[in-house]
Amino acid sequence: MIDADDLALLATSFEAAMARAPRAAEADGELHELGWADLLAAAPRQGAAAAFTLLGATGAASCLLDDVVAHALGLPTGPDVCVVLPVPGRRDPAGVRAGDSVRIDGLVSARVDTAERVVVPLLDGDVIAVAEVDAARLRGRGGAGLDPDGPYRRIHATEVARAAMSPIATVTGTWDDAVGDARAALAHQLIAGSRVMLEQARVHAVDRVQFGRSIASFQAVRHRLAEALVAIEGAAAVAAVCTEDGCDPLTPTIAKSVAGKAARTTATHAQQVLAGIGFTTDHPFHRWLKRTMVLDLLFGSARTLPAEIGRSLLAQRGAPRLVEL
Repeated sequence: MIDADDLALLATSFEAAMARAPRAAEADGELHELGWADLLAAAPRQGAAAAFTLLGATGAASCLLDDVVAHALGLPTGPDVCVVLPVPGRRDPAGVRAGDSVRIDGLVSARVDTAERVVVPLLDGDVIAVAEVDAARLRGRGGAGLDPDGPYRRIHATEVARAAMSPIATVTGTWDDAVGDARAALAHQLIAGSRVMLEQARVHAVDRVQFGRSIASFQAVRHRLAEALVAIEGAAAVAAVCTEDGCDPLTPTIAKSVAGKAARTTATHAQQVLAGIGFTTDHPFHRWLKRTMVLDLLFGSARTLPAEIGRSLLAQRGAPRLVEL
């Protein structure tokens, strides 16, 4: 675990870097210079919780998820390393060996435009392995996505001959570890983004006057904001458990599921409170709305994860204890 004062100092530096360079991958190099890789190596879950909370709060589009997955697999991390992530809504590796080629179907971050190498986690029989692909083969693919800052693009069913790839090697970490670390990190980003959307709606409710009084005094508006806050705090309580040593392997999945649900609930109620202005690009709400919608789909969504959680609970014949009473 990292000392709280040291972590707070790093967080201040990270936040400043994200504010200076909010667009996709702009701040990645500076964050690594500030010690992001060292923090990830020393305390993966704790460091990711701090960094991804700041990503959600600032709205920056740094591609730190590549580093989280690469580190969990035992691979080098850096702003020049791009990792192909799973298809939206799923958790399976993006690559599958098919004879003498590898079929790639997944997401790449904006790092693909500048990366020296692209790492493809893949299924080689029953074994999780990785292969390196020349980044030039994947550049320029995929159209513009929902997120206006474009941190992720979809790579559809691209076939790459094994002869054109670096030798496939077995990873030292496990894919389950990579998925768990990614889900825990994304849960913190979703929660922080939800808090921003709720605050935007609260400020609007206080400032907007109808029938001679602030709409924040209307019971219907208060109920929507309160429901969003309850969802956020519930998700935050679960996500906090993910940073603890020895937490149940299922906990990150639960955290990601409830965080995604909280983000969708908050977005819905915030949009109702903001009304017409929330549909325009004049108000910043649209950026957090689009970002959280994309993040919810990474490594399983609030719609797909409950079924996975249910299967795990049935197989374990028990549920993880999140809080000691």
